[in-house]
Amino acid sequence: MLSLRLDLHASRRSLWLALGLTACGPGEPSATTDTSPGSSSTSATTVDPAVPTTGTSGTSGTSSTGPTAGETIDTTGLSASEGATSSSSGVDTTAGTSTGAGTTSDPASSSGSSDTGEPLCIELLQGFTDAPIGSGFVKCGDKLPHRVTAEACVVPATPSNCDINGASCATNADCVEHGFGSCHQFVGMFVDCLCVYGCQTDADCAPGSVCRCAGDGLGPYTTCVGSTCADDGDCGDELCQFAQADGVGCPFAVQAGNCSTPDDLCDSDCNKITPCIKDDGASQWACSGQACGRPFVVDAHPVVAPAVARDDWRALVVVPAADAALRARLAAYWTDIALAEHASIASFARHILQLLAIGAPPQLVRDTQQALADEVEHARQGFALASLYAGTGVGPGPLPQATAPGAADAAAILEAVIREACIGETLSALEAQEAARQAEDPALRLVLQKIADDEQRHAELGWRFVQWALARADAELRAHARTVFASAIAAAQATACTLATAPGEPELHAHGVIDAPLRAAVWDRGLRELVLPSALALEAAVA
Repeated sequence: MLSLRLDLHASRRSLWLALGLTACGPGEPSATTDTSPGSSSTSATTVDPAVPTTGTSGTSGTSSTGPTAGETIDTTGLSASEGATSSSSGVDTTAGTSTGAGTTSDPASSSGSSDTGEPLCIELLQGFTDAPIGSGFVKCGDKLPHRVTAEACVVPATPSNCDINGASCATNADCVEHGFGSCHQFVGMFVDCLCVYGCQTDADCAPGSVCRCAGDGLGPYTTCVGSTCADDGDCGDELCQFAQADGVGCPFAVQAGNCSTPDDLCDSDCNKITPCIKDDGASQWACSGQACGRPFVVDAHPVVAPAVARDDWRALVVVPAADAALRARLAAYWTDIALAEHASIASFARHILQLLAIGAPPQLVRDTQQALADEVEHARQGFALASLYAGTGVGPGPLPQATAPGAADAAAILEAVIREACIGETLSALEAQEAARQAEDPALRLVLQKIADDEQRHAELGWRFVQWALARADAELRAHARTVFASAIAAAQATACTLATAPGEPELHAHGVIDAPLRAAVWDRGLRELVLPSALALEAAVA
């Protein structure tokens, strides 16, 4: 299994130089504007981008302040004032096995040991309850938690903790798309509240997932998490073990589950970026790491042309050998990528007209036109890869929505660029960089690296436009931009959390394909180390 190889040093340096935000050494912030996570600045306040300010109290049902960057998260101090008493589920927390009576566990540090030398085990308790109630998840020492038994969540819809005026949701009553809706506050450099949807039992979750209650060490809200096992009973002599990691927008939480194996390379968290996880199809638990242009949005939804049989969109590339089944999956993947790149052509074409409409300088118009030309070539390369893997020509059909009008006023144009370029394209550029690093075939790596370099310039172009627009904006438009950044970053955080629990396809990495868990890790680092500090630095520079 390949680990995350992403290096953000060059990306950050390139972006900040494009914005004129650094005059120091390579990749280093200036002396007056240090916006790296966890640092302070004389010109701006650096906000810790580590996620939710909210953990959950195992006994009081009230929100507590979440961990700050660099802080060790103690998952064993659950209801410390209650002595971490085990629940009515009858889980023996000293051994991690089910008993008929229930046992009081020692609330000492999870890295401690019992008198026998074995690690101390505690059952993670449900949050937002008046009395200690077990979750069925047991954690022994610093080992990953495992699920001994399925327990119903007493509070399936986590109480709302949103206290932000004008947030995407205000109370749980705003979250009605699915059952057990909760309006939950997320915090990065910007804050927003988003709807999350919980569960009461495994029956409320889709096949291949289980219901994880809220609680310290479990997560700040109840939700379904992917798992190939329901409890230890499904794993024979092994454990139904769950990854436990945190990141931007994701609390230190129980995530994807799978049976442990005798050959596992890890059984505890590796670090915050590369959690210990067992992807579907993988033979063992191991430390895991976790492209495509600017979307063409019509009526708030990205659109692409249909794929059709044709040869004239194919660029000349080569692909490494793969068996028939893998080739089919790669053909489908590159068809989707190519269609997205093809849609980006329409997006940039529309944006050129928008730039002219608001009197943008010639440099922005010229560079946007160049970006459009880049996307034509990216689409051709994507269709070429799809065609070679499929063994037949693949290209785009008509894109009728290309005539649809886009944003017309300055505020709407600025909002679109923040969402699609400053957030979307910046993360896509990082995905392309990671894809190039993962690819094993030299020729394919060259193709992907060229795309990555182009996408980096496109992302920087978006940030440059926002910088230009904000420098000329009034207080109302700047406030609107800040709100848009908050919403877009929070949405990306939530998406990264979801991607992190999806089944992995590590066998695709060598072919330059970013699967869901790898994508989650790229987004996690990109948001923390590039998007958040860059947005803060930009805001300080144009203030």
